[in-house]
Amino acid sequence: MPILGFKDLNVYQTAYQAALIVIKEIVPNLPKEEKCDLCRQLRRSSKAIPALIAEGYAKKHQPKAFQGYLVDALGEANEMIVHLSYCLDLYGKFINT
Repeated sequence: MPILGFKDLNVYQTAYQAALIVIKEIVPNLPKEEKCDLCRQLRRSSKAIPALIAEGYAKKHQPKAFQGYLVDALGEANEMIVHLSYCLDLYGKFINT
């Protein structure tokens, strides 16, 4: 299937679906004391990953610029791993793994 836009990228689709899971299924189930800290970080970093991929795709004809956005998206993904690890280790009983 040809890639006509950023929404056709598998990595974008996967990141977007993962963000929806985080926002709809994990964040609402965390305890109240995390609403202003961990929840905000989870929402921000999960949304940033597909957004950076989309933004970078606009610069696909500038390889260094495109690569920079993908590196930033990877950094956000790594940050998300840390936040999700906190969720699991601290609040596993609130999350349906």
